[in-house]
Amino acid sequence: MGKFNLGESLKNLREEYKKIYWPNKKEVYHVTVIVILITIFIALYTLLFDTAFSFVLTNVSNIIKNFIGGA
Repeated sequence: MGKFNLGESLKNLREEYKKIYWPNKKEVYHVTVIVILITIFIALYTLLFDTAFSFVLTNVSNIIKNFIGGA
């Protein structure tokens, strides 16, 4: 392993920095809208399945309690 060269490191850093793609305002806006819509969709999907699962478990639990004769 060679010695650390600050000048070479800064040169490499500058070269890599030039390769970075910076999105414009329109692209950032579109991606933000997409992320928000996907987040809302996943939240509604989770709410739907959580509510349905809770409903099913409550009814199954009540049926078992009535069958066993619990309180």
